[in-house]
Amino acid sequence: MRVFVTVGTALDPFDRMLRWVDEALPRQGVTGVCQYGSSTVVPRGLEARERLSRAEFERELRESDVVICHAGIGSIRAAMDAGHRPIVMARLARAGEHVNDHQLEICRELARGDRICWVESRPQMQDALSKIRSSRVSDRARRAKAPLEPLAEVLSGVGARAAPRHPLALRLLARWCPTARLRYPPAGARGGSGVDAPRHKGDGRLPEPR
Repeated sequence: MRVFVTVGTALDPFDRMLRWVDEALPRQGVTGVCQYGSSTVVPRGLEARERLSRAEFERELRESDVVICHAGIGSIRAAMDAGHRPIVMARLARAGEHVNDHQLEICRELARGDRICWVESRPQMQDALSKIRSSRVSDRARRAKAPLEPLAEVLSGVGARAAPRHPLALRLLARWCPTARLRYPPAGARGGSGVDAPRHKGDGRLPEPR
């Protein structure tokens, strides 16, 4: 089984996820890559890479059987576009993993549509990796899932259930779901987006939103 683990480009480490993955991965028969960013933990048995080029990132998505990622919209979208139902963990503000808890809302909405395997605890990670030999889904199953436009609208703050998102997150949502009605926050609004956009052009970590 080939596994790809990615924590995205957020500046804060995500040791909690990588520690749970390390504890849950089988000790035999597993290969793959872990893009760990600023984290200090790397699951044993995986090739450790601080950053990946776009080509390397896309290759790992194509060649891996299982994808495990943080709940950044860019990481999830890329995994889904590559045909995966990824195992996903949300970064938490109280753990110092992000500036706010918007990734919980992303997980909640995507899990409601069965588009991700949402992990919230160490036992859930162990259970997911003991059962899932492949996170890939068939084209037919992907087409059968609910459209993403309602999800994008909820995440952008349209309706009563969610607050407006950071402009970077909205930029990616707009490209993901061009027909969705997205509400943009005022200019200068602060907050984390979870979008895997390079901090500057050519940073080479993860692909630009398309």
